[in-house]
Amino acid sequence: MTIQDIYQTASQRGLAQSKRQFSTAYLGCAPNYLADAGWERCSTRVILHLYRRLGEEGQADLQALAFQRLLAAEAQDGGALAVGA
Repeated sequence: MTIQDIYQTASQRGLAQSKRQFSTAYLGCAPNYLADAGWERCSTRVILHLYRRLGEEGQADLQALAFQRLLAAEAQDGGALAVGA
């Protein structure tokens, strides 16, 4: 599942009314973050913020999906190699 999928589910649940609001409230970024960075180019810091916010909101299923994205981002950045070394 992608960040966009998480956003769409959050939107359906009434947690986010727009991408701009999602960017500020859930990603901890400027309102235009998603427009500038794109859905799949979110930084590890931003995904971690999303993970924490979803936990605060009691959205365990979406938090688990954000955790999967966090692991994927870490693996892409080489973090997984450091763990195995």
